[in-house]
Amino acid sequence: MKQKTLWLLTILLFSRSAAFAQQVKIDTAVRQIVLVFKTHFDIGYTDYAEAVVQKYSTSMMENALEIVEKNKKLPLEKQFVWTVSGWPMSQMLTQSVPAVKTKVEAALANGRFAVHALPFSMETESADLEMLVRGLNISSAISRKYGLSLPYDSKMSDVPSHSWILPTLLNNSGVKFLHIGCNPASQSPKVPVLFWWEGPDGSKLMTMYSEKYYGTSLLPPPDWPYKSWLAIMQTNDNSGPPTPEEVEKYLQDLHKLAPNAKVKIGRMSDFYDEIIKEKPRLPIVKGDMPDTWIHGFMSMPREVKDSRRISKELFALESLNTLYDMWSPKGYNISGLLSEAYTNTLLFDEHTFGMAMSHGSNGVWAYGDDFKIQRAKGVFDDIERSWKEKANRVFEADKKVTPSLNRQFRELAKEINVKGKAIVVYNSLPWKRDGVVTIKENTSGTAVKDVETGEMIPVSNEKNIIQFVAKNVPASGYRTYALVNENVTLSEKELFVSQSANSIENKYFKIQFDPAKGAISSIVEKSSGREMVDTKSEYGFGQYLYERFSKKDAENYTDVYVKAMGKEWANAELGRPNLSEGPHISETGKNARIVYSESPAAVSATMIFSPSANLPHDYSVTVSLYKNTPNVELIWNINNKPAEPWPEAGWISLPFKVENPTFKLGRLGGIVDPAKDFIKGTNFDYCFLNSGMSVIDNNGNGFGLSSPDAPGISLDRPGLWKFSGYFIPQKPNVFINLYNNIWSTNFTEWVEGSWSAKINLWGVDHFNNEKSIVTPSEESRSPLLSVLMHNNGGNLPVSAEGIELSQKGILVTAFGKNPDGNGTILRLWEQAGNSGKFTVTLPKGMKVLKATPVNLRGEKKGEPVKISSGKFECSFSAYAPLSFILE
Repeated sequence: MKQKTLWLLTILLFSRSAAFAQQVKIDTAVRQIVLVFKTHFDIGYTDYAEAVVQKYSTSMMENALEIVEKNKKLPLEKQFVWTVSGWPMSQMLTQSVPAVKTKVEAALANGRFAVHALPFSMETESADLEMLVRGLNISSAISRKYGLSLPYDSKMSDVPSHSWILPTLLNNSGVKFLHIGCNPASQSPKVPVLFWWEGPDGSKLMTMYSEKYYGTSLLPPPDWPYKSWLAIMQTNDNSGPPTPEEVEKYLQDLHKLAPNAKVKIGRMSDFYDEIIKEKPRLPIVKGDMPDTWIHGFMSMPREVKDSRRISKELFALESLNTLYDMWSPKGYNISGLLSEAYTNTLLFDEHTFGMAMSHGSNGVWAYGDDFKIQRAKGVFDDIERSWKEKANRVFEADKKVTPSLNRQFRELAKEINVKGKAIVVYNSLPWKRDGVVTIKENTSGTAVKDVETGEMIPVSNEKNIIQFVAKNVPASGYRTYALVNENVTLSEKELFVSQSANSIENKYFKIQFDPAKGAISSIVEKSSGREMVDTKSEYGFGQYLYERFSKKDAENYTDVYVKAMGKEWANAELGRPNLSEGPHISETGKNARIVYSESPAAVSATMIFSPSANLPHDYSVTVSLYKNTPNVELIWNINNKPAEPWPEAGWISLPFKVENPTFKLGRLGGIVDPAKDFIKGTNFDYCFLNSGMSVIDNNGNGFGLSSPDAPGISLDRPGLWKFSGYFIPQKPNVFINLYNNIWSTNFTEWVEGSWSAKINLWGVDHFNNEKSIVTPSEESRSPLLSVLMHNNGGNLPVSAEGIELSQKGILVTAFGKNPDGNGTILRLWEQAGNSGKFTVTLPKGMKVLKATPVNLRGEKKGEPVKISSGKFECSFSAYAPLSFILE
């Protein structure tokens, strides 16, 4: 996010000139300086992503090799070392010509090229747990291939703040040090320069935070209490390594400015080794750091939705493949497919989305007719293609995962011992569950019969869609239903629609609608009598809220968020240039036309809205209640939204009726209370959920929700183009962000097309992390999978379990071939904040004798656990992962 102005600023900050030496006071206290060289890697931004990778693999790599060659005869401490993150190094090895690749491999083996543990800089809270773990495989695979120790240093640049998952992830991978270098224009978390970052699982990771730039200064700050210092000289976006002369000048300056220090060119872990010898008493920072850039992801709402779906389907595919390989002689290896798909989904979470209009090679910001004219002329073609390049990361993963999952499921279902027309339902979660089944097929059938129990269940079969509620689908396993043409007598009617009262209900909820307001006027939870909707709120419940921002909004935001040193260039990138004067517009849909539907499986009400002057969208909101299902489903859908470069955003507002609200958020890493667990200076105004959340009163009662397709939320009030640095929500309002385009660089700057977003709501009694957030949210994010088969009989039972855990609130995130070596990897991850012991029950037919505990990079960390009768017991800690190699 930088222009030439920033590059000049960087030169001034880290100049090797004599003028620089005169400005800095000589430091006689520091005794050890580790000098690290790195280039900030943007996968795109300065050019097409592919062009950047090609540059790394050719001219940039050759420049780095030239420096290695020129100073190879110098003393070891003066020999150039270039630190690179994992994925770009993997691309350099893959794409470089053979003669260059040989030199790169030699530089790696000799320690002249140092690969740190992370794949690249990313926005961590957009990712999922296993995705981050697989990202670590990239660097560790390089290290293993070339006989190197696994790196225990890591780095993130540009993105100001990160999810609480990082200390848990890295500590449980054997990584000991993290450096975060902040974008020079963005506000930074209120943290010390060097500290122990304590994760929700209790892990402590030594973390250095640089608030002024990607790297550090040559010398430590005046109040630095330690004898060792890490001097990271990091060149600007994709600009390559320094020249040999620049490297020599850095060394000369350091010897002048720190005459008592031993200076060594090395890698970040060298600094860790030195500082840990001092036995430093570092401050401990325990908390989550929501990302102040994360809203940019919702400029690609379809891709965010698909990426989150694919993340869950990747595990389902791996698990089904493992079961099929175990239960059938026809099994096959999908490791390569999984690796490629995980990498593509992780590349979507990398922090670069496309080219920067501020660089001047993609036109200028234009609005109204001028925008349409410029777009028609092709002025924006390159920048739009660069956004497509980013979006294709998701598509590339999807085109592998979706057909492979469908194929694998059908192959397993074909082996089941059932004849005729049958529906097989698969549950990827490690606990038994009920759930809605939806199959898109043109076939007859009025009911399904549970082949194992004989229970008859009525189905909805309309418009080539079969739907019913499956019961007791085994943990990580499947259940089979015969599709039959039989009438099922219901014991009592459970689903109701009243068009005259504008209401729908099942045995759990009664919902009423206000067509004039375009909102839900009441949701009563029957078991408790509690009303979900705050009718006194200024916002409607389940109502679409459209914001069109003003020039003043942009200026107010940049005045607060942009640091003084970035005002010259960043206002154009974090605000929005060329806006005309005008008011902020907040508009809601009104005068809905409601269409009701009723089937044996569900009742629904769809509010349909036409465009208006200040809300130029054709959209709908569908609310459904399913039989025997204790939650409310809300689906917002927009049709043919036009491209609009003026800054705008769409929300679903959910004002809950909860007194003295406390918010519990299922974030990546753990369940947090933003009033207690967010670090000041991070994003209190907008963040991503990973699972779901609850809004509860002083007695622990209230309501929960999951938004699997649209994870961005604000609490109390809409939080886009706001930066408070510290904000405690008082009102029980939740806003689900459906899309926005308020970034003026990198992220997509206009959103168009058709898409939908699903939200699930439920009641909360006596709040408990597992039952109030984890279980319902994971069931929302991982719906039951189903397939219709015409079988002739097979060898597998009609119902079978996969992995089963005796404790809820723990996820299985990996169950397949070990990506780090031999055996089968089983990875479990506690999500509910509990500790204790539990039993793992393996699928029948799995012939393994021991479970060896390993860390997240496959390194052994304990003695093997004996597996007896397909079971073993282990201890678990709150929010911590447990990984085992089954052999």
